Amino acid sequence: MPRHIYNESYEECRSRFVTLVTDYCQYDLVVNYTSHFYGKALILHVQTKRFGVFDIHEVRDLQLLCDKLGIANLEDAQIVSDYLEDVMPTVYKTHEI
Repeated sequence: MPRHIYNESYEECRSRFVTLVTDYCQYDLVVNYTSHFYGKALILHVQTKRFGVFDIHEVRDLQLLCDKLGIANLEDAQIVSDYLEDVMPTVYKTHEI
């Protein structure tokens, strides 16, 4: 059976692995920086196996963090948001269309 690959690319990227501990939970996060998603970061929450593609503005949205990463409460989301805001790149390269 032939494969029908629409798009495939290879890119060197930077990854950051961090464990944040709050009063309620431990968050093991993988933050993958790439230009593939127009400079946004791919963030994976290892315990929930949930992930999302975020920019600097989206990591400030606590409800979005809860929904996409499976964070249980807004207090923890604020802690995760504060960390991510510090490590997110603020200047993005965009692809020419």
